Amino acid sequence: MKIHELQPGDLVTEQHGADTIAFEVVAIKQMGRRFAVTFHSALGLASANYAGDAWIRATRA
Repeated sequence: MKIHELQPGDLVTEQHGADTIAFEVVAIKQMGRRFAVTFHSALGLASANYAGDAWIRATRA
């Protein structure tokens, strides 16, 4: 899914060795051509900035 298509509630998973960490999209805000995405996981809240046309592996419930 492209970053600009993300919506709150979408789930992103990331593989770290044998562990899989699930992140839920909490908020997404456009900043020019980039997007600030806030995620929630068992590790807490985190934010990242992405180009709007970047791809990320996400699922929608």
